[in-house]
Amino acid sequence: MSVHAAVAALTVLHAVPAAAVTARWSYEAAYDNVAEGAWYRDSNNETATLAWGESYVMMSLAAMFRVTHDPTYLDRLAWHADGVLAQRDDARGVADYRGISGACWRNTGYQPGGEPYCYAVHSGMIGFPLAELARLVAASGLGAETAYDGATFADKAATYAAAAAETVAAHDDEWRDAGYYVFRPDATFLEYAGQDQPLNQSNAMGLLLFALYDVTELAEYLDKATRLATRFREQLATSAAGGYVWNYWGGPYSAPGEDVSHAAINVALAVAAAEHGVVFDDTDLAKFATTFLADVYVTDRSFSDAVGGGGRDGGSYRPQVGRWLPLSRLRTGIYTAVRDLYDRDYGPETIGSGSLLLSWAYLAEYEPAHCAPFFYYVDWEDQGDWREATAHGANILTSPPDLGGRCMAPVGVDAPRRTSVQQWDGAAYHEVAVWEATGGETSRFVPYDSRWPFIYWNEGVLFQFDDAWAAGQGVRVREHPGLVAPQITSAPPAEGAIGVPLEYVATGTGDAPFWWSLARFPTGARIDAASGSLAYTPAGPGTYSFMVVLENDAGRAEQAFDVDVRGPEDAGAVPGTDAGAEPDAGPALDAGSGAEAATGGCGCRSAPVRAEGTPLLLLFLSALTRRRRSTTP
Repeated sequence: MSVHAAVAALTVLHAVPAAAVTARWSYEAAYDNVAEGAWYRDSNNETATLAWGESYVMMSLAAMFRVTHDPTYLDRLAWHADGVLAQRDDARGVADYRGISGACWRNTGYQPGGEPYCYAVHSGMIGFPLAELARLVAASGLGAETAYDGATFADKAATYAAAAAETVAAHDDEWRDAGYYVFRPDATFLEYAGQDQPLNQSNAMGLLLFALYDVTELAEYLDKATRLATRFREQLATSAAGGYVWNYWGGPYSAPGEDVSHAAINVALAVAAAEHGVVFDDTDLAKFATTFLADVYVTDRSFSDAVGGGGRDGGSYRPQVGRWLPLSRLRTGIYTAVRDLYDRDYGPETIGSGSLLLSWAYLAEYEPAHCAPFFYYVDWEDQGDWREATAHGANILTSPPDLGGRCMAPVGVDAPRRTSVQQWDGAAYHEVAVWEATGGETSRFVPYDSRWPFIYWNEGVLFQFDDAWAAGQGVRVREHPGLVAPQITSAPPAEGAIGVPLEYVATGTGDAPFWWSLARFPTGARIDAASGSLAYTPAGPGTYSFMVVLENDAGRAEQAFDVDVRGPEDAGAVPGTDAGAEPDAGPALDAGSGAEAATGGCGCRSAPVRAEGTPLLLLFLSALTRRRRSTTP
């Protein structure tokens, strides 16, 4: 199987189609907070700014592309990637402690004497989104699209893949076949010179290696990534709650284990390994999810600092729980725990950290469908817009659109005391959230957990509010108006003219906010996510195919249409006949054909790469050769 087919199959199999859009707009509101969207692009890594800041910004843009399929995010990512590559040692003309100006980003801030050293973990964190961009171009079929500087996405992707490969090679001397990296023995100014690196530091390179394998199909990358994942798995213990726990340095577990921030890198490696079908699987990922829900999550306001509990709500750790969100495809409660926290304490207007921007991107990527709550017919006093619980354990219900999938019920709530939210499985209740006293009306999400798909009444799954109820002081819940899915109401154009911009502003109905996108489109076409305004100017005759998508928090609608464009010599031709064009003379589509059925309506996730007929692997090899020649004295 070719590299492109392998990547496409992987993407379709493990895609988590988001069914809501609110968090996407939160991300957009946060993106320009730092340097008008430049963030740390033009910084060097002497104080680890690229490794622990810019890398997360780039990862966030990749996440936003994965959920929206909008080439705008690849273009932003390419702009950031070019800035980061300009700060690499061999581009800056600076050297490490050995006098080597290599394919890495040196740091001088951690060493006692300011000695310049390239850390493998920094290379992994910075290099991974470069390789991920190349993977996304290959998987999406957007190779013919043009980046901000006029180069095609295919050429950009080949350059980034080659650069990432050089960065991996820069640390080959630190690699050990037992599945880890070591600090260089001759770097005697380091406290741990010659010793194996902490798990997260080695495993950051594993993320880069998995992505490079997807792009190149070179077995050496998969082999190293698999060895890293195997060694990590060997360091895991099981907690009393059934979750995985481990130490920062590995070895026999000692509570409370690794902090949740560094641990998120190790979790990401396990997720990547499971996606590649090596070492870890969904059973393992469910155990990591248990770690989060049983040992990290305490309440909607409080989180443990480490994988095994320990201290709580440390400023360096609490907001980093957002980087555990890839596990939320298995447990919706992880999503709602992070979403409630971020909505309250880390709103988009406050974001000034790359890792928190990434968390909002993950909140967008993994946002499940919203499902409307409704009341059980007893134990509630009707107060107009609100109902107040008249007994302990008052119930609400919701009807998930798919009992085997994910959804969350938005509720307006006033909880006068700590409240446990529990889901009924037909025999017992299971806690899915814990809310502290709200101090008045606020918003929370009730997560539906597909492990307990029990329909109790009126086609709904049952939840109860378990608290120390007192008469006249029950939980109050606002009446929900229901959810209205989107519909596209505008009529698309059927004909166009060469060199004349198409005039189409799509409109629709349903609950706001909306998000417009294109699932099938000719190269260069764009649609404004907010307004639905389509931008495209046909360059030649032919039939141009489009699929416009409208999404909101309740669902999605699609509108497929063709636009016939005729040349002057075809003035008398009948529309719809391709104006006499040869079968292959029409515009190449970035996505579409039969791929929509496999990807929930978006062929761009699975279409083969179109790099003007040149496979990305060949472009990668060519780019790697050019880069090596350019850096050879």
